[in-house]
Amino acid sequence: MATLTHFLTQLILQAKKQRHRYGIALSGNHEDCTQVIDMILSQYDEPVCFQVGGQADSKLRHVAYNKGQRLLGDECQLLVCDLSTGFDANSFSAALGTLVGGGLLLVIGKANQLNEHARAWLDKGLHQLIQLEASGSSIPIMPALVESKAVGYQPYEQQQLAIEKICRVVEGHRKRPLVMTADRGRGKSSALGIAAAQLMQKRDINIVVTAPQASSIAPVLQHAEQVLPQAVIEKGTVRYANSTLRYIAPDELLREKIECDALLVDEAAAIPLPMLQAMVARYHRCVFSSTIHGYEGSGRGFSLKFIEWLKEQRPGMQTCHIEQPIRWQGGDPLESWHYQTFLLDAELPVLDVEPFDTGMTKLVKLDKTDLVEGPQKFGQYFALLVNAHYQTSPNDLFLALQDDAISVYAAYCNEACVGCMLVVEEGGLDDELVKDIQLGLRRPKGQLVSAGIANHLGITQAATQTSLRIMRIAVHPQLQQRGIGSMMLASLAEQTSASFLSTSFGAMPDLLSFWSNNGFVAVKVGSSRDQASGSYSVIMVSEPQQQWQQQAHLLFSASLDYQFTDSLNQMEPPMVKALLASRKSAPEFTVSMPLIMQYVAGGASYESVAFLIKQLLLSLDKTKLSPVSDLIVAKVLQQKTWASCVGEFDLIGRKQCEQRLKQDLAEIVQNLHCKPTSL
Repeated sequence: MATLTHFLTQLILQAKKQRHRYGIALSGNHEDCTQVIDMILSQYDEPVCFQVGGQADSKLRHVAYNKGQRLLGDECQLLVCDLSTGFDANSFSAALGTLVGGGLLLVIGKANQLNEHARAWLDKGLHQLIQLEASGSSIPIMPALVESKAVGYQPYEQQQLAIEKICRVVEGHRKRPLVMTADRGRGKSSALGIAAAQLMQKRDINIVVTAPQASSIAPVLQHAEQVLPQAVIEKGTVRYANSTLRYIAPDELLREKIECDALLVDEAAAIPLPMLQAMVARYHRCVFSSTIHGYEGSGRGFSLKFIEWLKEQRPGMQTCHIEQPIRWQGGDPLESWHYQTFLLDAELPVLDVEPFDTGMTKLVKLDKTDLVEGPQKFGQYFALLVNAHYQTSPNDLFLALQDDAISVYAAYCNEACVGCMLVVEEGGLDDELVKDIQLGLRRPKGQLVSAGIANHLGITQAATQTSLRIMRIAVHPQLQQRGIGSMMLASLAEQTSASFLSTSFGAMPDLLSFWSNNGFVAVKVGSSRDQASGSYSVIMVSEPQQQWQQQAHLLFSASLDYQFTDSLNQMEPPMVKALLASRKSAPEFTVSMPLIMQYVAGGASYESVAFLIKQLLLSLDKTKLSPVSDLIVAKVLQQKTWASCVGEFDLIGRKQCEQRLKQDLAEIVQNLHCKPTSL
């Protein structure tokens, strides 16, 4: 054991000297592993140790294997990850960010809950760590010194510049937003909190911070509290004198039009682009912060799409990238290992496939054994997902390998991966299980569409038949709008023996249009917004070939009239129009037009014609929906009050609002080749 103690002592000295972190895969029985933990802790003056997974130990702060996010905002010198009770890639990634330079990661136990493919991928990664026997029977060689990327830098230098830029957004000219990006561990959340606290000390100010999840802004509030020790702390709010820093969810922020002097948007990459654009339009002093690697969201898609759009809309916008780590030194070996093992550094290649021919592209179902043995191929596929989907996370990597019902498809052109899909098998359920689903007694995992249709629409065939649900679909940004996504869907339909295809996603007008153009029809829309995306989820199935599919779509179309004035009353008008356009066919309009035309010309009253206008709108097919304004959608279909419409569309009183409504109606009437009546 003396040799083992010497090795650990030298390793920790080396880690402290370089402010680097090292990972150890420790094998051995529980008693020997406990002794190693004690040896390591004895090397630190005031050690803090976190344990993720396994059984709780009084010496360590313990969280379950899937609760590593609870440790965010805190720091430790030793992180013990016990795989014996389970493994969660997102939780592991979050916990790893709490480990400071000079500290060690200790991985113990076996992830026997994972299947052969997921376990093989994880074991391959763990094999790259320092291999250590807890009994001390064999001692590895000391890892080579890693040259730091930024030896001698001041760790808080770039963070301080970021704080100054954040304050400048609030104190300088309006409409000059800041976009702050960083890898994990660079102190961007703490920069937001410190800057907010400094502003609160200078003046009375109302600052709102938003993020996809309330838990993710905990470090922002914590750092504000540290700067303001006399502040009053409430749930999600820091109050100091006459100033406040409070959390508001993204959808509530836009729906309720919350007033504030400054808006801080943390993990902006995980918020849908239309919501970010709405924030820019509504709030004139904004800071958008985002992680560009890690489980929080797709930094590359965020950079490609949102930042380019922002440059056009706000030419005075500023950017700030924090490269220097706060908790460890640049060139950290554990960070490099983490990125490689979890494909967090998977970059999209620049394609050389021009001139491009969609007909030369082939869809291939990838073998999971090949993915494990060929990480480069898996990296190409995963890079596409990360770029296209803001919710892609390290867990998705392991889910693709772990779940036997999930298949990975990739589209190739001249050996280049130009698109990919993640597909899950559903259905094929027995009658007894389907009956329990319909009664709300069972909710089988992995049966999102089949169980949803059976339960909410009462249609059993959706669950008894086999189907494929497209969970994710992505196309290389160089080749978007070339028909690759449509080709993949058509090819999948040809290759499968399933009865139908389906999909479920957070609805946006362009996504609804894509799926509708590929023959999919909506059968259900969620009654509330998804917490992560802020969108209403929509279930769509492939073009109706069977009677039950037609029945499901008819039920959906018939329900829209009621839902627009009930659960979808707060839906954005462009989405309302997109749902109407997604209908396979619109009901024939049989109500006569004269009274509507009379109202447009200045006669009648809104109350006397409102029901006729509503029937007219519901009867329009997608080719005639373009003249329908957001005001008409809000007032007529969603039946919002005049006062609500006046506020939503920045009008002055009902008179101006109704005049605008008539003007918008006139355009619809003219598009129908009707001539308004002259009074």
